[in-house]
Amino acid sequence: MTITTVAIAHEVRTSQEVGGTIHIEPNDRPIAGKKSTIWIALTKRGGEIIPYGKCNCRMEVRSLSDRNIKFTVANPLAIIERYLGLPSMEVTFPQVGRYELKLSGSVREGENFQPFELTFTTNVGK
Repeated sequence: MTITTVAIAHEVRTSQEVGGTIHIEPNDRPIAGKKSTIWIALTKRGGEIIPYGKCNCRMEVRSLSDRNIKFTVANPLAIIERYLGLPSMEVTFPQVGRYELKLSGSVREGENFQPFELTFTTNVGK
């Protein structure tokens, strides 16, 4: 009997003094035409969590397979508080292919970090 295990790793990216770890539901395998929840845990160098109420965050999504597909996730902060208190948003990828997810952020009041841009990629199946 052969047992096959599938390793799923969350991607980690860094920019300036900020690091981000991404997770996409379901199981880091988004499906075209269905809603996927994407969350990104942000930390400063040293591991201190960046509170999302203190960050102006924006997520842009673009297809690497079809240059005509590009959109910004509308008002991600409205969804952040509903999913583990992390910057999360619901995204429906329109078709199968490889996508780039770019999270950019700048400081709001009371925080101290440089503006950042984190770019992740994911494959969307059917």
